[in-house]
Amino acid sequence: MKLLEQLSKYIKTDAETENFFRKETETKVFAKGELLSKQNTFNRTVFFMEEGLARMFYYEKGKDITTNFFSDGKTFANLDTIFAAEPTRYNIETLEESTITFCHYDKLEALCSVSLTSANFSRFILGNLMSQMAKRINSLQYMTAKEKYAQLLEENPNIILRAPLGMIATYLGISQETLSRIRSEI
Repeated sequence: MKLLEQLSKYIKTDAETENFFRKETETKVFAKGELLSKQNTFNRTVFFMEEGLARMFYYEKGKDITTNFFSDGKTFANLDTIFAAEPTRYNIETLEESTITFCHYDKLEALCSVSLTSANFSRFILGNLMSQMAKRINSLQYMTAKEKYAQLLEENPNIILRAPLGMIATYLGISQETLSRIRSEI
């Protein structure tokens, strides 16, 4: 299981944690274009991208705005629902056929109450999600469009081949024309 391989790089796992992931998580192949989560729902699922690509997005004034991309090895969830108990504002959609391992957050929470190793795992996942969010906020507030594009390419080198340019442009907060100009300059 790729999730356990990835996890063991960062924390020491034990039999209880490994047993949990084998019994309480599910791994499924999703087709391109499947919605893993829909806005205005209470989705408390935590996802781990084994292989593939997904995006998080919302609708505003008839346009869909991409807020994040999730490729191999990334963990993602609707944090607004998990921590604020509100319907999520975001949709999560696969952009290509994707193998994803997932489980309900409540099951992770229950495991954490009885296992220190699992509590450490949960802290690792939450820290990872918060770091991703802080990095995203920083890029939106302090980086130029060219810097945001360079950072995106550094984190997802083949994103240009995998995601439509319109989605990449909304993720960067720029028009497709500006994205084309930046791409021609690099």
